[in-house]
Amino acid sequence: MCSIRYTYLPSLRPIPTITMLTPLFLLALASQFSPSHSETIHGAVIFSRHGDRTWKGAPPTALTALGQNQMYDSGTYWRSRYCASDSAYKISGLSEYVYNPTQLIAAAPNQPLLVTSGQAFLQGLYPPASASASETLANGTTLEPPLSGFQYAPLSTVLDDSPETIWLKGDDGCPAHDTSAAGWNSSASFSALLKSTTKFYLAFYPGIFAGVLPAAKMSYANAFTIFDYINVGVIHNRTIAKAVSATDLFHFRTLADSAEYAQNAATSPSDARAVSGRTLAQRILTQFSTIIASQGKKNKLALFIGSYDTFLSFFGLAGLPGVDKDFYGLPVYASALSFELYSSSSTFPAENDLRVRFLFRNGTGANAREFPIFGKSGLKWAEFKEAMEKIALGSVKEWCGFCGSDEAFCKQYQDSGEKGETAAAAGNGGSLHRPAVAGVLGAMVTLCVVAIAGIAAVAAGLRVTRRRRGEGVAVASDKGSVVSE
Repeated sequence: MCSIRYTYLPSLRPIPTITMLTPLFLLALASQFSPSHSETIHGAVIFSRHGDRTWKGAPPTALTALGQNQMYDSGTYWRSRYCASDSAYKISGLSEYVYNPTQLIAAAPNQPLLVTSGQAFLQGLYPPASASASETLANGTTLEPPLSGFQYAPLSTVLDDSPETIWLKGDDGCPAHDTSAAGWNSSASFSALLKSTTKFYLAFYPGIFAGVLPAAKMSYANAFTIFDYINVGVIHNRTIAKAVSATDLFHFRTLADSAEYAQNAATSPSDARAVSGRTLAQRILTQFSTIIASQGKKNKLALFIGSYDTFLSFFGLAGLPGVDKDFYGLPVYASALSFELYSSSSTFPAENDLRVRFLFRNGTGANAREFPIFGKSGLKWAEFKEAMEKIALGSVKEWCGFCGSDEAFCKQYQDSGEKGETAAAAGNGGSLHRPAVAGVLGAMVTLCVVAIAGIAAVAAGLRVTRRRRGEGVAVASDKGSVVSE
């Protein structure tokens, strides 16, 4: 009988940090994955950020050993939920040990940081396993699988010039998004923060930023770039780690957080800042439709790797900041969203018996937590589909028109005069800051003027400088103890 061998790399705990969500007591996975009632998971879609990286201001940016372990840990965590036979949330029929190409799909934009993150995740999901005994050739040679049975679960890479890339990074190559995001710099909130934080930023120039950034760049206008450098340094550079107090780091993070949220989150699909959340919504719908059409036989589990801006965009559209104010902050590295398609039936049911659950795991230091989405928990499939269709951009043509994009794959729609929905036509010229956002930004102004000790922790992260399709790896940004694009 064939023996199955599988090996796990050692898990590396992330460096302690202020996290975005209220900390949860870490429970054993067995108790974490014990639903209160009998149900069957028919499929799931995971959207993950990459792991810890080197500073994006000094490309080429690379996934660090910490980042590799974080992504491997994340894959191991979700394996425990969806693959393990003793998990109450195991996806029905999903292979426990051996990768099956008909059951799993994985994709990432063709950017080294995202691709390597996906590869590390997949090794945690399906670690080395010798699925068969040694193989004997006709000449009598006996061979063992390499790397203790390394499993070659493929990760599809989406090229920058492919229309498929919009489903994972919908804000890249989208002029309407960039224009809407840039409006933040002319807002009253931005001006107040720029003025009130000047002394704070300049105080760190001589000892940390001299020779790294010009003194003129030490301001709130570069909140993310500054925080990015500090955050990476606190993790990897002893000198910076000793020079920056926990309070100062929190201040840097919170300022970067306010800037990134203002530029990337929106509650209305008519706001171009919502574009990446809209395309992600369509990708999730497409994936679930495939599962349903095959009666749960194909593509049971999907993994997509992306960037923090897509998280923020989707958070806003799904009404998550209204559920927990901490969703105004950036999630930490290796964070993941998961959407589960389930029912109370052990066999694949009729569509009206299907439900969808939304989970979020903030990095590798917490368990996945269920949150209401679109105002409800456990939405019926029809409800979830209707809500997602209201915010989704359903086609490449729609995306091209909404963005006013000049990408090569948009030319056919421009030439035909069919530009689809446009951000302007959809009413994108409205107020940049809706009430909920304005409230958060107002609090941020106060934070910059008043001492921050005792303020509830929120997650912050690094923000990626906009990357145009076809360009080299861009300077990125993200948040939290671990940094992401």
